[in-house]
Amino acid sequence: MLHLASQYRQEGRFQEAVGTYKKILELDPYNFHILNYIGNVLQDQRKHDEAIECYQKAIQLNPAFAGSYYHLGTLFEIMGQYDKAIQYYEKAIRYDPHFAGSYNNLGNVYRKLGRVDEAIPHFQKAIEVNPQFWGSYYNLGEVYQSKALDDEAIAFYQKVLQSNPQHIGTMNNMANILVERQQIDDALSYCQRAIHLAPEYGEPHLTKAMILLLMGNFEEGWKEYEWRWKTEDAKQWKRQLSRPVWNGSPLKGKTLFIYTEQGVGDEIMFASCFPDVIPQAEKCIIECDRRLVPLFSRSFLGTELIERIGNDAGIQSEPPLFDMVIAMGSLPLHFRPVLSCFPQIKSYLIPDPEKVDKWHKRVRTLGDGLRVGISWRGGKDPRSRKVRSVFLEQWQEILLLKGITFVNLQYGECKEEMKAVKEELQVIIHDWEDADPLKDLDDFAAQISALDLVISVDNATVHMAGALGVPVWTLLPYSPNWRWMLDREDSPWYPTMRLFRQPSLGDWKTVMIKVGQELQDLQNKKFQPSP
Repeated sequence: MLHLASQYRQEGRFQEAVGTYKKILELDPYNFHILNYIGNVLQDQRKHDEAIECYQKAIQLNPAFAGSYYHLGTLFEIMGQYDKAIQYYEKAIRYDPHFAGSYNNLGNVYRKLGRVDEAIPHFQKAIEVNPQFWGSYYNLGEVYQSKALDDEAIAFYQKVLQSNPQHIGTMNNMANILVERQQIDDALSYCQRAIHLAPEYGEPHLTKAMILLLMGNFEEGWKEYEWRWKTEDAKQWKRQLSRPVWNGSPLKGKTLFIYTEQGVGDEIMFASCFPDVIPQAEKCIIECDRRLVPLFSRSFLGTELIERIGNDAGIQSEPPLFDMVIAMGSLPLHFRPVLSCFPQIKSYLIPDPEKVDKWHKRVRTLGDGLRVGISWRGGKDPRSRKVRSVFLEQWQEILLLKGITFVNLQYGECKEEMKAVKEELQVIIHDWEDADPLKDLDDFAAQISALDLVISVDNATVHMAGALGVPVWTLLPYSPNWRWMLDREDSPWYPTMRLFRQPSLGDWKTVMIKVGQELQDLQNKKFQPSP
């Protein structure tokens, strides 16, 4: 009967599996293993409360049974109750210190809590217990990749592929690391292998899209970019709406709903396609981050602007009546197939003139030289923040230039950093309490518009400056985000932007020296005394 119950479970015949296990339990009521098996089937059915009850009964029969502690840990991990998950995994380890899965899962819980340094020893212990446990090699690879320690990550990924040469996630992660090193052909090779093995898996297609766009192959790149909807990350943006997705067909007499996805910087960049699509439709309804509504309403006349509906975890509501729908990030598929399709217009966002006047009056009181806004941190996750950001102390070549006024455009808490610069370099970075780009993007746009120049790492600030037509110098890591491509000193997205790139991995020193020289030259030209 035990074999039959297991077969029922494998076939997804859960009710029969539970019934068969219960018959065994009637014959052997103290069999804690059977209770554990029933709990597993209930967990398969997502009947979490009933599964927990079964595992706890098994533990009552045998308080030293590691299997049920382990399964309780997995259940509470699934349910997001991480403190309880940790407790049960630790109990599983106490009663069975030779089961690698408990150490591995415990490490994963610490990762989910953002405590990656605490996760590492648990993955290492799993490998010590079972050197063939490739799951922990993979997890260590991801941890070190997230910390931008790529040599270590590659070593662990190679161990995964030795044990599991068809592991798609490892191939995709290797591709991403190799792109960072500008080993483009090798990166594409990993993508192609992964796609060959799992043609319907979204992640390697999206990585391939990033590579193609980075290389300027827009026509193929945008097609691959549509695979983002098959990735885990995109589930928070994907809208399940009742109307068909616009495929580029004529829009005469139709209402098109354009919905937002990703971050504010992406919204601003993809909004450069709005002037292409708006004239084609009878009406466009544009959804965006609520902070962008005033700016977009002023800039894209004749459209209906609505705030992002719902939240990132699950958006269910529909906007007013419309005929067709498209995500912002899909517009370039129709309007930017080749480089020549990027319109060379100086700006497409219009700031509030009264707010611009307010900021002009403020910055004019600061001095007669160039008024330069700066921002030095960017990136959503720890790796991208580490790769993109340039600590303020690394700005010395720029901040010590005479006759230039610096204005803070960095969002988030940064007062201590500016205080340290003031104390160590005797340089003031001007800041105002009522300026908060995280809350008021319309005022932020006006503040940027009142400046002579913006110098920033890759973050939403450079998109805002570029869309407003303000001169902006963007500081890029050796292998930048796909939108900046390779080798270029300009950007087709923003005609007023200049790109300053690391010549090698991590070399911000060379970048900052060059920016300092260029800034001094600009200052000299603008304020050269009349003959």
